[in-house]
Amino acid sequence: MHNSQDIWPDISQQIAGCIDKLGSGEFYPRFFQMMKHLVHVDQYMVFEFSPNGDYATCRLAHNVEHPDLGVELASLYLDGAYLDDIMLKELKESLLSQMDVASCRLLEKRKLPPVYRQRFFNVPNFDTKFSFVVMDRKSQHIFYINFYSKIEHSFAEEQLDSLKSISSLIGSLLLKHFRDERKQRGTMKSLLASGLSERESQICNMILQGHTAKSIGNHLELSESTVITYKKRAFKKLRINRKSELVRFI
Repeated sequence: MHNSQDIWPDISQQIAGCIDKLGSGEFYPRFFQMMKHLVHVDQYMVFEFSPNGDYATCRLAHNVEHPDLGVELASLYLDGAYLDDIMLKELKESLLSQMDVASCRLLEKRKLPPVYRQRFFNVPNFDTKFSFVVMDRKSQHIFYINFYSKIEHSFAEEQLDSLKSISSLIGSLLLKHFRDERKQRGTMKSLLASGLSERESQICNMILQGHTAKSIGNHLELSESTVITYKKRAFKKLRINRKSELVRFI
């Protein structure tokens, strides 16, 4: 078990690593590594809901031991089970009454209705989950963040205190990642639709993020001259001459 006094220097480094990879596929490995410094998590689940309830989707479903099971459980939850999730309702109400506070709770499976408990806790062998909700101010969408543990990894009081103290920061990191991820997907689609190859689109997207030819080369394991060649080819296809003109494709 970690001493709460000792983990914060390591956590600071892990947070910095997450920030550096926001919006990219490398974010989640950094995020999971950060979480290991706080607590043992057997499954991560994040769901997004619109204010009027007409939109519900899963943004993260990761079962550490059985990845396919995580996706299956997320699908079952979105198939209507979320409508019976009492904790979700309570957390949403608490969030709306305390807009600047990430409302969080610990749930034990023994307190759940039998059918819900069997499907989402007994089958994957979970005992407890730590949950909280945060709101994206721009879209007003609510994000329901859940960390599950098996009985042998049950959250200790000290770990719960650490999770509670950092829940707002975890929520902010995830929200920023989701925004950047969505924006980048949209940019890539726009560039691909303009006739660029996947590699040309990728390099143009990285240019928009502020990368230089050298940093792109390091990231993609390409020579700087190769990156420049892709860039020239892409700019010719797009009929532009400078980086500032790429903005029209965002």
